[in-house]
Amino acid sequence: MATQGLKPARIRMGMARRFGLSEADMPTLRQVQWFISHYTKKTLHRNDDHDEILGQIDQLAYGPDVSDTNPFSFGWERDVRGKPDVGNGSDEKPFLVGLTTKRLLHNAARDPGTFVLHMDATFKLNQVAYPVIVCGVSDRCRSFHLVALFITSQRLERLYVKALSSLRRVFTAVTGQQLLVKYVMADAEAGQQNAVNQVFGVMNISCASTT
Repeated sequence: MATQGLKPARIRMGMARRFGLSEADMPTLRQVQWFISHYTKKTLHRNDDHDEILGQIDQLAYGPDVSDTNPFSFGWERDVRGKPDVGNGSDEKPFLVGLTTKRLLHNAARDPGTFVLHMDATFKLNQVAYPVIVCGVSDRCRSFHLVALFITSQRLERLYVKALSSLRRVFTAVTGQQLLVKYVMADAEAGQQNAVNQVFGVMNISCASTT
């Protein structure tokens, strides 16, 4: 981002304009800084930077005592050393980390017949062009409410499945409810649509071209 001249604050406002987010629903500047500026560096494979990233992800690990508005990371397991296993961006170990807050998750705690779940891959927000998968819901008033963000190094069906499955688990852990989905608006790619069907069993899927 620094080499491109893009500042985290500018990226944050760009996301707000694209998705029509209110200030309350927008990711914080700190979230954008951590998950766009640091986690997607070209030097992700360097051990010193990788260890720093793992430390930051570990600091953000979900716990029941986290406040309603503090961001936390999810969608990963710990390795044999007890460190977060998020991958390194390679084909063998693709990178995937989710980010949300308890308050954002509650945006999806509603009758499944009253909202549409959106999945949208956003690009060019970082110097390595890692996709940022934005998950949110739109209500009957067509207002968009952010639920979670995922940073991933590849657009693969198995990563979409992993992301959505982890979203379901953390939603239940936070709200005590099952994440039930009836309608989905997803990108026009088979991997994303297949993942939605596999995780949610949704047949009412509308497709939108990725820009």
